[in-house]
Amino acid sequence: MQLHNALRQMFFLLVMSIVMGLAVNLVHADPLPVIADWSTENSVENVLIISIDALHPKALGPKTSTNIHALMDKGAYTLTGRSTSPPLTLLSHTAMFTGLTPNESGKTDNGWQPGQSRVKAETLFNTGKSLGFSTGFFYSKEKLGFLVNGAIDRHKLSNGFSVEQAMEFFKNPEKNFCFLHISGLDQAGPTEGWMSPGYMEELFYIDESIAPLIKMIENKGKYLIILTSDHAGHGNVHGSDHPDDSLLPLVLSSDIIPLKTYQDMKYDVTQLKSIIETALR
Repeated sequence: MQLHNALRQMFFLLVMSIVMGLAVNLVHADPLPVIADWSTENSVENVLIISIDALHPKALGPKTSTNIHALMDKGAYTLTGRSTSPPLTLLSHTAMFTGLTPNESGKTDNGWQPGQSRVKAETLFNTGKSLGFSTGFFYSKEKLGFLVNGAIDRHKLSNGFSVEQAMEFFKNPEKNFCFLHISGLDQAGPTEGWMSPGYMEELFYIDESIAPLIKMIENKGKYLIILTSDHAGHGNVHGSDHPDDSLLPLVLSSDIIPLKTYQDMKYDVTQLKSIIETALR
């Protein structure tokens, strides 16, 4: 009996020593690692959308547009995107902004003047604003003022290049969402012809002009850059049912978003808004 009781006491002491040892180890153990919130730590903070008016995708190349081509190499792109019907500046940009066709949005004409009613549907700027971005819209055609709504913090019409205004906007240390419209090719195309030497020279100039802005965004990091157009043209003509008139490129580049699924996608201009919403959410 005494041996039995002694064994029981030894067993009890052994169990207690194990329990106490575990307790001590738990107290002194390293804390569990904190798993970073992926959606917060790796979310986009700088969105730049560039629309180069009247850019024919066949004009893009490593010599005519070095900086745009670099975005293509780093990201994903399609050169067979399609515009609205008819392929005109305000109709196409309204489709980009709202995700709606001209018949769906009700914007079926290519004109607008200050004082007239503006876009009624929510736009990609509403998406940006709802996600906490500061928003900016810089454009070079008065008619695009149709697309200004209450979700845009800063907007300005500039008859010349508005690249500098976009760069000033991105000096903001907060999250930034900017749409930049650039004219030039829309004048070179009708006067000198799409794909003409004069047209290509203008594209080269535009490409060089946006290089500092692209570099600025890439240096800031956590970016999504999208470059596209509203329509193209053929000869000295645009806005017709000729297949070239509806062509447009879509180029996407990001340092944190996988984009390869967009490579060579079948793209319609009404899809831009949903692409941005998918990328940011």
